[in-house]
Formats: sequence, structure tokens, C-alpha cells
Amino acid sequence: MITLGIETSCDETACAVLSGRDTIKSNVVSSSLFRHKPFGGIVPEIASRHCLEQIDFVFKEALGKARVRPPDIDLIAVTQGPGLIGSLLVGVAFAKALSFELDIPLLGVNHLEAHLAANFIARKEPFHYVGLLVSGGHTSLSYHKNGRITMLGSTVDDAAGEAFDKVAKILGLGYPGGPVIEEIARHGNPEAFRFTKPKQTNPFDFSFSGIKTAILYEVQKYWGAKYTGKPGRSMGLKDGKFQSRILRRLPLGFQRDMAASFQNAVVHWLVVKTLEAASFKKVKDVVVGGGVCANSSLREVLNREGKACGVTVCFPQLSLTSDNAAMVARRGIELYQKGRRSEQILTVDPNLPMGR
Repeated sequence: MITLGIETSCDETACAVLSGRDTIKSNVVSSSLFRHKPFGGIVPEIASRHCLEQIDFVFKEALGKARVRPPDIDLIAVTQGPGLIGSLLVGVAFAKALSFELDIPLLGVNHLEAHLAANFIARKEPFHYVGLLVSGGHTSLSYHKNGRITMLGSTVDDAAGEAFDKVAKILGLGYPGGPVIEEIARHGNPEAFRFTKPKQTNPFDFSFSGIKTAILYEVQKYWGAKYTGKPGRSMGLKDGKFQSRILRRLPLGFQRDMAASFQNAVVHWLVVKTLEAASFKKVKDVVVGGGVCANSSLREVLNREGKACGVTVCFPQLSLTSDNAAMVARRGIELYQKGRRSEQILTVDPNLPMGR
């Protein structure tokens, strides 16, 4: 069975061709990241325009690399949500038009569920497991059993990836924050700064806004600057030039130690809550997905601590950690074989929850 996956939830435009459940024949991604860098974050209008410009080119390249023709496709799986509404509309509209023209079955897929499903390409899915999703916009824990999903907890404010981006901005390291923080953290002292673990009523919820603010305070303390309010357009400082001074003068040693301490704290919180959730649900498998799971420290610590607890941790290939269409195709064919279908009235849902 040949499945075409289409992914346009945010700043990537992607198409992939999957044969069966396990063979990726092509997986093409066009990123608009370079267009967002000058703004220090994702600009929705730019993201959706990029998707609109690239979708047809990416589709044709994916089919060419897979050496298949449109009539060879048996199923079209497309990201329905969550994500940016403008970007999502491009992918869903393209998928619906193609499905109608070629009379091919159509299936809307949850982007978050697809991130976890990336682990099961050429790998057997456990009967039940705890899923840890860590991306730029989402951080959550879920329990999966026999195809059914129960949410255990999620972030109450910033997602893990969002915190990496904001901390990188405070430290003057640029955007995106994940790769650059990981790189300079290798040369820093992870014990140089200590951060208080957030407390939530639900033990499986996450919060990363507090650590971002704590780091802002530490940087202010370094400069001796006066804090006047919440972080905002001028980083919450009376002196509007504060941010530019960070970019010019923060010593590399300070940046390295702060990045290492921040990464160490975030990884520790993620690992502890994930293994507590596994113990609570009495499972021996943890499945991880999302862009942040490419972080080498998270992979190393979660694998090590999981092994000590008798828990097997599953990470996707690095090429499948960021947004891609192969994971959408994999989730789509799984749902299709369980009897799920979508009609031509399919529409996007920017806040689509897992398990729906």
C-alpha cells in the first residue's frame, strides 16, 4: 500500500511516500526557518506563504524520488492540526483537491500523534506505553494502550522548545535556540546555576516559564540593571538598550554555564516526570517524539535513567524528530487500517487535541 503524507502545520512544507508501514520511499521537507530568523521566532504569515509557494514543488519532488505516479497512491494522510491555521489550510486544501481529482481515500491526522508514530516506522509498537512529546509548541505526557490515548499532563505555559528559544534570545544566542544551546552547553558547567523545580497540582504537568524568568533575572543581576516589570518587547527593562548590550558583551563563559545549567534542569524535569508517569501506569516502555527529542543530553539521560528503572526508551531517528511527512503517513495508514476515514468536508483544527 502506498501512502502519501502531507505536513504543513507550521514552518515546514513536507511530503513523503510510505510503502506499507515500514518503508520510506521519499521524505521531502522545505523549511522556511531562514525567513523567520531575522524576527527571532515564527511569523505565521510568512510560514503560510512559504507553504503555499512550496507545496506543489515538494509534492512533485517526493513522487519523483519515490518513483511513483499520482495514480499509484492508495491513501493521502494530511496534518489536520494542531498548528498555525494558515499553514494547515494549505496542506488540507491541497490534499482534498488531490483526493477528489484522483478518487483516493483521505485521512486527517493529528500532528502530535504523528510525532510519536515516527518511532514505529520499521519498529514494533508496544502494547501499552507512556508517550513524551517535546516540541517547540507542545510538551505533554500521554498513556497509550491498544490504540487508545489518555492524556496524563501537559505544559501549563511555555513548551520545552519554546523555553529553549526564549532563553537563547535572553542570552543573545540567536534563533532557533535548541541547537545553539545544546552546542555551547557542552562546554559549560551544568551546576553553575540552580533553578527551583516548578510545582503543579497535577504531578504530570510541566512549566518552563519560570526558569526563563529566573535566567532573565540572573542576566539582569550580571548587568546590575533595574527590573521594571514582566519580560516584554524590551526584555522588561527600563533601559531599552539592554538586549543589544547582551548581544555584544555577555562573556562566552557566562553563556556556556547558563546554557548548560538551563539544559540540565529542563532535561532533569522531563526525565523525572516521564519515569514517574511510567511507574504510575505500570508500563515498561516510553516513546518520545518532537523536535526537542533530538537533544543529545535528553536522549542520554532518559536512556540511562530508564534503563536503571527497567524501562525501555524509544526515540525516533534524528531525521524524523522535526516536522516531516513520513510520520504523518505512518500515523495515517495505521488509522486507515483501523477503519478511520475523512470526507471532503475535512477542515483544519489549530487546537486539535490528542486522542480525538
